[in-house]
Amino acid sequence: MAKKTVNKYEIIDPRQTEQSLDQILDSIQILNQSGLQLTPEDGTGHYSGGYNHVNSMYVTGPIGFQQLIRRANEILFQNGMEHLRIMEAS
Repeated sequence: MAKKTVNKYEIIDPRQTEQSLDQILDSIQILNQSGLQLTPEDGTGHYSGGYNHVNSMYVTGPIGFQQLIRRANEILFQNGMEHLRIMEAS
């Protein structure tokens, strides 16, 4: 049996607002409804730059970055979430 490839990404809201975490969670749901198969990692939301709001979350998925980012950016744009960023994480 072949080992399933798992890629790790970080979804970031550079706006760092009170709504950042909700927007990120909503974006994951929307991306998954479009077939991207992203799984949030427990406890990975974090604070950034001295702000009081969680503004990023790590997710894993089977799709490689180049394929994921093309589809994800289009889906996020169509849903008014183009400010969110997805980066490869180590």
